[in-house]
Amino acid sequence: MPHLFIKNPNKLEYPIKKDTVEFLFKVDDLVAVKIENKKFFISLQDRNDKYLLKYDKITRPLSSYLKKVYQTFLELSDAEILASNIEGIKDKQPNKYLLTIEDSLDFNEIIVEIGFGSGRHLIHLAKKYPNITIIGIEIHKPSIEQVLKRCEIEGIENIRIIDYDGRLVLSKIASNRVHSIYVHFPVPWDKKPNRRVISEYFINESIRVLKKDGFLHLRTDSDNYFEYSFNQFMNLNKNELKIYKNRDIEVSSKYEDRWKKMNKNIYDIYLYNNTISEDLKENFDFELGCLDVSKAKTKAYIFDDFVIHFERIIPINKNETLIKLTMGAFERPEHLYIIASKNSYYFNAPVKHKLNQKAHNKLKEILECQKL
Repeated sequence: MPHLFIKNPNKLEYPIKKDTVEFLFKVDDLVAVKIENKKFFISLQDRNDKYLLKYDKITRPLSSYLKKVYQTFLELSDAEILASNIEGIKDKQPNKYLLTIEDSLDFNEIIVEIGFGSGRHLIHLAKKYPNITIIGIEIHKPSIEQVLKRCEIEGIENIRIIDYDGRLVLSKIASNRVHSIYVHFPVPWDKKPNRRVISEYFINESIRVLKKDGFLHLRTDSDNYFEYSFNQFMNLNKNELKIYKNRDIEVSSKYEDRWKKMNKNIYDIYLYNNTISEDLKENFDFELGCLDVSKAKTKAYIFDDFVIHFERIIPINKNETLIKLTMGAFERPEHLYIIASKNSYYFNAPVKHKLNQKAHNKLKEILECQKL
């Protein structure tokens, strides 16, 4: 974590600007920063006879921005550096294989694999379908790094990786665009079934994004997960399923090889889509307007498929208040800041997907200003 220990910084009067760096305001130990149209917080923490200057994890900036901000803060405050670890930190160059949840997924045809692990099957798909964009979704960093290296070494051009929750990534893909979806050996979550990939919401989103005659393929070694998923699929009003037990496929994972030696059963469910879905029409609106901060209580509001949790409520000045909150889908809630006033706004906007929009709408309802 890039940080500095400093001594005797002069107190700054906010807002204050130098060159491209603007320090907007300070509240508690947080200092709001704007540089090249990017906004984030840094933290200035009093540690008795010294101060710790570091970045805020929620609004994590690029290292190049952070270095410039640190340097400007030191110049303006005339602080003495006691210790620093920022000199050797370099920004990672953009990787053409990596996408963020904010990037466009508007490819002509797509294959999706959720939880690709070692990447054996993902690489196999990329080679089998060279003219289709293969989107691999994974949250395990070592697995992502392993696949990125293979793509570079083997010159694979049609893979794109997203480090995010697959259940929410689908909600950003256009309707009738996906050739197939693979969910191979997902975590069973026997004690927390609400965390399973397969759910009513996920199945409905899968059907929407799949082309006519496209399919969702679940492969699992868990008896419980198979039975649970089968029941979820059978809850559909109309479907076409194919089910196999201990069937070999073109490529298997190292774990699957191990399970076969243990004579463990492996189940396959193929759900075929026979419909053409309506186009995805999402008009995301994260405008906040007037919020009544007196209604914000530091507690969690739990709803069917999303949560809102007000964590900290700190006055900035007589007209503005900083709200730190967790908001969005249970599967992947976001940590956010709101500057609350008569014209409130998110310090950094939420990711554009359905459940964040639902949470946003409910937040406005909870904190709605009284109409005169």
